[in-house]
Amino acid sequence: MRWFSLFVGLFWALMAFSKISLPPILNDQMVLQQNSTVKLWGTSNLKKGITVKVSWSSTWFQTWTKPDGTWEIEIFTPAGSFQAHWLKISDANDVKELKNVLIGEVWLCSGQSNMAMTFRGYKNQPIANAEQFIADANNTKGIRTFNVVKEASFTPKKVGEGNWLEASSVNLPQFTVVGYTFALELQKTLKVPVGLINSSYGGSTIEGWLNAATLEKISTTPIDKNIPDSLSYLRQTVFFQNMIRPLRQYKIKGVLWYQGEANSSEPAGYAQKLQDLIFLWRFTFSDTELPFYLVEIAPHTYAHPTAAAVLREAQSKVALSVPNCGIVSTSDLVAPELADNIHPPLKQPIGQRLGNLALYQTYHHTLPTQQVYSPRFQRYEVRGQECIMYFDNAPNGFRTNPSAPYFEGFEIANQDFPDHFFPVQAKLGPEPNTLVISLPSNNFGKLSAIRYCFKNYAAATVFNSAGLPLFPFRTDVGE
Repeated sequence: MRWFSLFVGLFWALMAFSKISLPPILNDQMVLQQNSTVKLWGTSNLKKGITVKVSWSSTWFQTWTKPDGTWEIEIFTPAGSFQAHWLKISDANDVKELKNVLIGEVWLCSGQSNMAMTFRGYKNQPIANAEQFIADANNTKGIRTFNVVKEASFTPKKVGEGNWLEASSVNLPQFTVVGYTFALELQKTLKVPVGLINSSYGGSTIEGWLNAATLEKISTTPIDKNIPDSLSYLRQTVFFQNMIRPLRQYKIKGVLWYQGEANSSEPAGYAQKLQDLIFLWRFTFSDTELPFYLVEIAPHTYAHPTAAAVLREAQSKVALSVPNCGIVSTSDLVAPELADNIHPPLKQPIGQRLGNLALYQTYHHTLPTQQVYSPRFQRYEVRGQECIMYFDNAPNGFRTNPSAPYFEGFEIANQDFPDHFFPVQAKLGPEPNTLVISLPSNNFGKLSAIRYCFKNYAAATVFNSAGLPLFPFRTDVGE
């Protein structure tokens, strides 16, 4: 009897301490991807069945814990709406209820400080119109963010720490500006909640967002694990391991990526690393077609005159060659007096441009292509003393100022001196999608190359009819 009493007492003691544990991202106020099969996961110290009930369906979902106490289960979600839902997750003794859950669209925002930048701004680096956005935030509904806690440890974390916040005047100073303005743009058309997962780390290089296997494939240099905490942003693999991989089971619609400044001094190889990152993250989130939209790094006076221009070129190369990818230009968003500001204040246009790109490519909404894609150089022809340049995404021509009908920012070189570029002006061409450069007199020789805003800092001067800036370009090959 004493043994039986002891057994019963132990049983009830275990029952009393049984507890379901969930990762931080599965919590009150979360946003789940609509019209999808989403995954829930966690642990329980009871080797029992796990039951999930949801407010939008009478269906019960059930699974069993594994020998180590972990469990995972897939449930379906309906069409998005602003109705607050609940989920109840239970084992034989414990119940976890998640409240105020919304169903809509979920996007992962990642990169370095320009993506991380919130409406608070940085010291002496404010966000344009931040006060108005903050004041208006109480009038929005259904935009939420999960801010992943920054973690640069070489010891991988099993869960990504963070918390969900609803957009409001109180909370907006903690929202990524690019992500929030992107969400506003989506809501205008989709009319559903938008959840943002902001997993960014200021100063981080792209190598920090890759895994060890990928880095070993593209480099023979061992990963340096002796980088001190004061330079943690330079560590390799740590942001992928701690801030991306732990989120892998959370269903997302796509990724917004704003990174590259930290790699601008050594742009060689960036295109391959970015392509590898896209494929790695698609594999990580179990979605080989996961949309991936890039932000061109903004004009800035870096030390080397064209290194950042080469990196922008690499970004565009990836955006054009990888399926379900795209890029928005920022070449018009930094005024000359802010050329030394690595965190330019104009972030709203970036979010809007990303929003149009996603609405067109991911959600298949009808938009004029010139409103979605910046003009891009296609080819040129020399006719006598004129060079006619042809462009994509300018079917209605280019905007011009009657008082200044010429476009600046162009440079040309000839075959005799291919490394010597000198400035020229361009004017509207014979067709809407063309511009013309008048070549110098006959002693100029044969044209060998054209460049446009191919510098670390150069402000855009050419815009299509929708106001999107021409992507910087060069026709000469090489790095």
